[in-house]
Formats: sequence, C-alpha cells, structure tokens
Amino acid sequence: MKAKRKGLIVKAYLEQKESHSIQMPDGSTVNIYLGRKYGENNREINPTVADVVSVGDEVTEVEMGDKLILHHNLIQNEASYIRKEGQYVWLGIPYNELVYAKIHEDGSLTPLSGTLIGERVKKPKVSELEYEEKTEQMKFKILQVPDGYEDVKAGDTVLAYKLSDYEMVYHHNNKECRAIRIATKDVLGIYN
Repeated sequence: MKAKRKGLIVKAYLEQKESHSIQMPDGSTVNIYLGRKYGENNREINPTVADVVSVGDEVTEVEMGDKLILHHNLIQNEASYIRKEGQYVWLGIPYNELVYAKIHEDGSLTPLSGTLIGERVKKPKVSELEYEEKTEQMKFKILQVPDGYEDVKAGDTVLAYKLSDYEMVYHHNNKECRAIRIATKDVLGIYN
C-alpha cells in the first residue's frame, strides 16, 4: 500500500510504554510490565513512536524505515488504522506539525515539520534554601532546528509564547526519553 501525496503510513507497537527489558549485572534480562495505561498524563501513557512503512510523493524529509515521534493522540486514533495484528497497528497519517522528530539509532533527534528541539532556561536561584529548580516560562535555548530553517539556529535563546513548549515522552531502546518541542510559529524573538 502506498501513502497518499502528503501522508505517511506508519507501524506502531501499542504497548511500547508498558513493558521494558532490564539488563541485570549477571548478564540476564528481566522483563517488567509497568501498567502505565492507567495514568493521567496521555503524553506518558500513549504510544508516540512509529516506524515509517510508506512515504507520500510530496514528503521529502522522511524516508521508509525512519523512526518518528508523533503526537500522543495520533496512534490512538482507531479511525486511521489500516490493519491491526495483536499489539501492532499500521495507520495512515498526514505529514504535518503533529509529526515532531526523527529518532536516529544513537537516540539523537532531528526535528521535522516546523518543530524546534530545545530546553527550558533555568531561573537563577534566589536562595541556597531553594531545593527545586525553576524555569522561565517563555525562554528557551534551542538545541536543534530542522534542515533548511534559518530564522533560528542551534544555540540561540528565544522568547516564545507562554506554555508553548511541549514535552515529548518517548521510548528508545527500552529507555524512557524526553525532549522539549517548540513550534517554529510560536517563536516571538531571539535574545542577543
């Protein structure tokens, strides 16, 4: 099956955030089940990683075999399922701002379709008695930008809309990973 012009067909494992393999010091492997589907934060409980099976003719940033981070609701949308076998689903999705990043073998990310990867800027501590780090609500340091995007570069500190950051929670090689996504359209300015 071929993806439509501006779309993708992806394959996802629905239980990707439920089970993990842990390597023990003696070399054995222990498999554990977390039961996360009963949590409250959908970004933490819903699957977000999918493998690309087919790429539409007008999609140039993604190739077959790429591993992608998607918005946490895309994989849960049963209306887009093409096929389901056990806990694996194949689904057709549009290639848009809900396709956040490409995951490489080493775990590094390449942002896609209007996404910047950044980190929250920490506020300086006012007192030594503060035990919790606080962050600026609208200030972010950009770590990675999509290919061809020139308005902001990696290393820039930007001002963005309040609460425009989105923490992507995904699993790679049986490890929970997190990265901050900022939409390019949410950037208001660059600090000097």
